[in-house]
Amino acid sequence: MTAIKQNPGLYRIVVTHYAVSACCFLALTLLMLLSVKAFTGHYFHPQILAITHLAALGWGTLIIMGASYQLIPVVLETDLYSEKLAWLSFGLFLPGMVGLVWSFWTFIPGIHMQCSALLLLTSSILFTVNVYLTGCKKQQETIQEDFIFSACLCLCFTVALGAALVFNFTMQIFSQDSLHFLKLHAHLGLIGWFLLMLIGVSSKLIPMFLVSRYQGTRLLTWSYYLIISALLYFLIDAYLFGLSYRTYIMFLIGGAGLACYFVFLYKCLRSRLRKQIDLPMLNSFLSFILLKIAVLLVPFIIYFHLKHNPATIRFSMVYGELMFMGWITSLILGQTFKTLPFIVWVKHYEHLTGKFKTPLPSDLFADYLLKAQTIAFLIFCVTFMPGCYFMWLPLIYTGVTALMTTALLYICNVCIVIFHQTRTYGQL
Repeated sequence: MTAIKQNPGLYRIVVTHYAVSACCFLALTLLMLLSVKAFTGHYFHPQILAITHLAALGWGTLIIMGASYQLIPVVLETDLYSEKLAWLSFGLFLPGMVGLVWSFWTFIPGIHMQCSALLLLTSSILFTVNVYLTGCKKQQETIQEDFIFSACLCLCFTVALGAALVFNFTMQIFSQDSLHFLKLHAHLGLIGWFLLMLIGVSSKLIPMFLVSRYQGTRLLTWSYYLIISALLYFLIDAYLFGLSYRTYIMFLIGGAGLACYFVFLYKCLRSRLRKQIDLPMLNSFLSFILLKIAVLLVPFIIYFHLKHNPATIRFSMVYGELMFMGWITSLILGQTFKTLPFIVWVKHYEHLTGKFKTPLPSDLFADYLLKAQTIAFLIFCVTFMPGCYFMWLPLIYTGVTALMTTALLYICNVCIVIFHQTRTYGQL
């Protein structure tokens, strides 16, 4: 990651995203604690909608946007197009996210919910324009660029469809039931935005962190076109006909694309020069395991849906939790302490390299807090997910408490990194 350069303006916007996202994570766990009983019901519940959107927007999307401003220039090997656009996007995103979550929590459809959705849509468009113009500065196109820009387009479409659904509460926009479009909205966000963006960035950073000799992109190319094909197939078929036995074909195509990505990661792991895998990377690999478990639930969801079996709701609830609170959360919990310490290290020590003995990026966070955070998150995974499926409140309470502990440990460690003071150990 030597391509990162010291830039005070860019540093401030990136760190602000990390800090606000960490606060959203803690707020998310508080809302979960206040609505434990809602997890035993239907996923189309006001409190569940508020929690889901806080997880997707305040926790997942916000930190991805912030990290993207620093990491996308590294992946694309160019400078960010505009810091002003980044600040403007953030300034619109934050009130839009807060307004939308509050509107869902109290479930008051109307002008406040609609304005919040429009703020989020404008912010997403500005973010996408910034990423696109950043990519235009690079002459040679890469598969990572295809992943990243496709993900940004999907973010815009996801938010646009979400905004339409918000307006549909008070005016007739769609002739069909909102739940029909909610499936499209959710998967456009999960697969189109999160999966494509995370594959695009991680396929560059993970080999870098592992110091891998593997440089092939053929598997990534196959992964990109298979996942895009599956997503388009699903959106068109599900919109026109709803879930059917054809949905299994979509699942197989998308699963093949995901398998190509996992094989790519395996090849990077096998050819790594750095044999020891640190705890942040172990958190990242845990996220891929949780993603696999979530994907394996999809055939059951399709089957029970076609049989009109009420078990569809339980499986769908656990699937969403595995995706948002399992895969995405675990990946963020791990990669934060690979990316943020390096970003802070560049600010404090890049100009001192070769002159003084300096700490390593891994010295900037508290290792004992990261270990405790990992243990707490594992407890959350083995209690909350089964608790929601079996609708057993003691397990759900245990899981939410563990996740709140995770959030507290995480935010403390993020603060330690952000407020780090420059120190040296003498001249070389």
